[in-house]
Amino acid sequence: MDPGERVRHSGSRRFVEQMEWMAQGAAQRVIDLVVDSLDVNALIARIDLNAVLARVDLNVALGRVDVNQELGRVDLNQVIGRVDLNQELARVDLNQVIDRVDLNQVIDRVDINEIAGRIDIEALVKDTDLGALLASSSSTIATEAVDLGRSHAVSMDDTLARWVSRLRRNHTGRAGPQELLDAKEEP
Repeated sequence: MDPGERVRHSGSRRFVEQMEWMAQGAAQRVIDLVVDSLDVNALIARIDLNAVLARVDLNVALGRVDVNQELGRVDLNQVIGRVDLNQELARVDLNQVIDRVDLNQVIDRVDINEIAGRIDIEALVKDTDLGALLASSSSTIATEAVDLGRSHAVSMDDTLARWVSRLRRNHTGRAGPQELLDAKEEP
């Protein structure tokens, strides 16, 4: 091997490397100029998305989910089965959901007759001590009636006492049993 050949080889290698470096710099500059002058919206408008989507393999995109070969459709049950619903529901603001619910529409859809038909009246009556309830309410009514009668009797008694006192022209007060009028207070 000639020692000069080694120098020529290394010199040509350095020259090639410098040329590659300059070519890469020029290419990068050209790419930057093209990208800066490119109207991305106009470029996207020219793309046929249906053609792009037709080339997408849903099995790969969805992580090897079984696709019904006959219909060419994705089995959504399998996709949903892979979703952590607890994690997704934790991200939902239920107050916002409830604020969007029209309660009038919900109430309009409720069949009150069907709900009433589900109520077991016999079980309610059996679990309720109807006799005690009636006795309690009737004793309360009787007590109130007796109290009302006594109150009216006392009122009538006072009215009659005033009339009798006026007729007798006795303005000393109410006539009553002598024992009560002569009674002295106890210390």
